[in-house]
Order: sequence, then C-alpha cells, then structure tokens
Amino acid sequence: MDRADPASVHRRKDADRRRQEKGGDVEKPRVGLYALLVQGVATSIDALSVGFTIAEYGFLTALVCALIIAAVTFAICVGGLIIGRKFGTRLAGKASILGGIILIAIGIEISVSGVF
Repeated sequence: MDRADPASVHRRKDADRRRQEKGGDVEKPRVGLYALLVQGVATSIDALSVGFTIAEYGFLTALVCALIIAAVTFAICVGGLIIGRKFGTRLAGKASILGGIILIAIGIEISVSGVF
C-alpha cells in the first residue's frame, strides 16, 4: 500500500484529469511492494501446509506432487491474468466478493468433512 499525503494525491488526480481532457493516457495505479509481500507471505503459508502433508510421501511422489501443484498454480494464475485484463474493469468490485465467497465455501467444506 503506497501512502501519500492528500495534497500529492490531489495533484496527481488533477494532472490525470487534465491529461484525459487533452486526450492523453492516464497512468494506471500499480500494486505496491507491501501488497506483493503480503500476498507472497499468504501464498507461502498455504504452501507450507501442503508441504506438511506431502512430507509423508517418498521423494519421487513428493516431487511429482510438487510439479503438478506448480503447473496447476501457474495455469490458474495465467488464466486469472487473462480474465482480469479482459473483464477487470467490469468485475473489479464483484471479483473480491466472489473470491471471499469461494474461500468461505472451501473453509466450510473442510470443516464439515473434518467433523463427519
């Protein structure tokens, strides 16, 4: 999360508005270093839990599992990038809600399957 004083934010918005009025491109906001680090840590914690499960397997089986997980993760990330570029502006607010609903559903499924 980039933090800036209100005056600089206001100046940047004014400059973007003037550039848009002249027909120029407006600079798109970028993801900050802090947000990337938080996402990286969250992903690593998830990978750590998977690693505890795979630790019981033999080396070859664990390697195959890790490669399959890596390939699926890569494919889903690329798919997300493609969908995000195509529909990102239209689904921006709904995408985070949908992601939250999916995570809650997965948590409920794990809890229910652990009880029964």
